[in-house]
Amino acid sequence: MMKALLLMMMLVVLVGCKAGLDTQLVEEAESPVVLTSELQAALDEGMVQAETPAPSVEAIPAVEPSAPLTQTPAVEQASESPRNDGIHDALNESLAILQDPVQAMAEFPRDRRGEVDWVLALDEALIEPRADLLGQSEMQVLDMDILMKRTQLMPWVLFPHSSHTAWLDCTNCHSEIFEPKAGGNNITMNAVLAGEYCGVCHGKVSFSLFVCERCHSVSHPGSGPKWW
Repeated sequence: MMKALLLMMMLVVLVGCKAGLDTQLVEEAESPVVLTSELQAALDEGMVQAETPAPSVEAIPAVEPSAPLTQTPAVEQASESPRNDGIHDALNESLAILQDPVQAMAEFPRDRRGEVDWVLALDEALIEPRADLLGQSEMQVLDMDILMKRTQLMPWVLFPHSSHTAWLDCTNCHSEIFEPKAGGNNITMNAVLAGEYCGVCHGKVSFSLFVCERCHSVSHPGSGPKWW
């Protein structure tokens, strides 16, 4: 009798466990979707949006060619002022009487890159270079031009000694930079761009190497039309 009662109790427990297991599986199964009025409205709105053509993307405007590079007064002030150029002694009391280059050169003529045209400033007597520290001697100007024809399709280069010797001594260039004899210097643009020959000064203290027409100024039959 006791065994039969225990057997019946075990069967009830097993049936209950199976019923609980079946209920759990049903709860996790995907329920059928009930199409309510709210759901139908949402579906209708989504279909309308899908059928509406997407707005066209405006074409990106073409980029205008950039203007010649120029330094702003703030950049020039930061790079040229004797008060912070790293060259002048900032503790020297006399530094206060020096005029900032930006202020001193405000009215100087400029080339197409916005850089000071030193030759024009010299011609207009805006500057007067000294031959010595005390200004007691005169510059020895040499009026002799050199025409360089190994320029391929570029115009020939006319080198004016007068524009250089108006403020430079012959020893500034000869013979450490240039051999003073015809054909003695293998000048190439690669060498100049690397800081040799003309590149010792031009692009640094003199006008940029990218104002090509300042040097390549003499047209010849193979040089083609003006490009600037």
